[in-house]
Amino acid sequence: MSFQEHISSLNEFYFFREFTFSTNKFYKSPDKEVELADNIVWLDDIFIIYQLKEREFTQDLTANSEEKWFKKKVIGKAKEQIRDTVVYLQDFSNIQIQNHRLDTFNIKVPSPDFVHKLILYKPHEFLPESCRKHKYYPSKTAGFIHIISSEDYRGIVKTLITPAEFADYLMFREQLINKWEDEDTFNLPEQALVGQYLSGESENKPNLSFISYLQQLEHNFEEWDMSGIISIFLERITTKNPPTDYYYIIREIGKLMRHELREFKTRYKLSMEDAKANKIILPYRIAIPRTGCGFVFVPVTHDLKETRLNALQNFTHAHKYDQKLSKCIGVSFVAEEDGWYLIDWCYLDFPWQHDPELENNLQHNYPFRKVQSAKLSQYKF
Repeated sequence: MSFQEHISSLNEFYFFREFTFSTNKFYKSPDKEVELADNIVWLDDIFIIYQLKEREFTQDLTANSEEKWFKKKVIGKAKEQIRDTVVYLQDFSNIQIQNHRLDTFNIKVPSPDFVHKLILYKPHEFLPESCRKHKYYPSKTAGFIHIISSEDYRGIVKTLITPAEFADYLMFREQLINKWEDEDTFNLPEQALVGQYLSGESENKPNLSFISYLQQLEHNFEEWDMSGIISIFLERITTKNPPTDYYYIIREIGKLMRHELREFKTRYKLSMEDAKANKIILPYRIAIPRTGCGFVFVPVTHDLKETRLNALQNFTHAHKYDQKLSKCIGVSFVAEEDGWYLIDWCYLDFPWQHDPELENNLQHNYPFRKVQSAKLSQYKF
C-alpha cells in the first residue's frame, strides 16, 4: 500500500467514506486538467486539505541528502501544491470531485479561512532532528500550513477519532503555535501539543507535562462511538431517492464532539430499549448550540406503528421550534418481532420564525420534558 493509499484508508476509517476524497482532479478549462490536494476531508464547514510527501528509499541516503529532500519536497513543493489548491478553491465555482462512496459533489468553501492546510510527510530515519521540528509554514498566499509527520498524524487521529475533534485540534494547534512561536515550542514532540488540547488549557505555554493528559485519557468508546451506525446508514435505509439525501443526517452526526455524541448515543439506546419494552414515553431530545442542530428521539409502541411518520414529523418540527433551531433531526424507533428495529429519520433545515399556531399548541399540549442547559466535560481522565 502506498503512502497516499494508507492516508486515504486512515481518513476513511476515522472520518468516513462519505467525507473522504482522494480522486481530486478537475478541469479548469475544457482542455486543462489540474489536481487538487492529495486528500481532502470535507464535512460542511470542516474542510481539510492534505499534501503528502514520502521519501523514496535509495542506497546512498545521508542526513545531508534527507535535509535537502525535506526542504525541496516538504517545505518547497508541497507548500506550492497547497497554495495552488487554495487558489483553485477561490477561483473556481464548479469543482466536481468524487468521495470514497463514489458520489460526486461540487466542492464549496465559504472562505479560505475555513480551510485547514496540512502537509504530511513520511521521512527516512536519516532525516535530521532539525527538520522534524518544523511544525508549520507561514505562506503569504495560503496562510498557516501545518507540517506533521506520518507517525504523529496516525497518533493524532487515533486519539481524537472524530472529524470535528481533529479539525478543532488543528485550529487549536495553529493558535497555540502562533502565540508561543519560540524554540521551546518547536522542540516539543507533537504529543505535548495533543495533550495540551485534551487538557483544555489554551492559555498556558506548551511544555512536556501536558503529555500526561494523553497518557491518562479514557476513551470509553462504547459510551459515544456512533461509527457503526454511520458506516452502515446507506445499507439500512429503505428510501434512496435521491441516494445522497442521507448525507444531511450523517453530516450533523459527524460534526459532533465525543461528549455530544455521548448524549446522542444515550438517548438513541434509551429509545431502542423503550421501543422494545413497548412503553409509552415522552420523546428524548438534545440541542447542540455549537452546530445549531437539535435531535429528537421518539420510541413508538406497536399500536402506533402506522402513524409513526406523522408523529415523527410533528415532534421534529416541535423540537426545532421550541428550541429556536435552524436545523433539527428526528428519529423514531419501532421494535419488530424478529428482534430488529424499524428506524425512521426526519431532517429539517430552514430558518426559525414565529409560528402562532405551533406556539399555541406547545403552550397547551407540551409534548416534551423540559430541556436543561449543561456544560459537559469533553474528555475524561
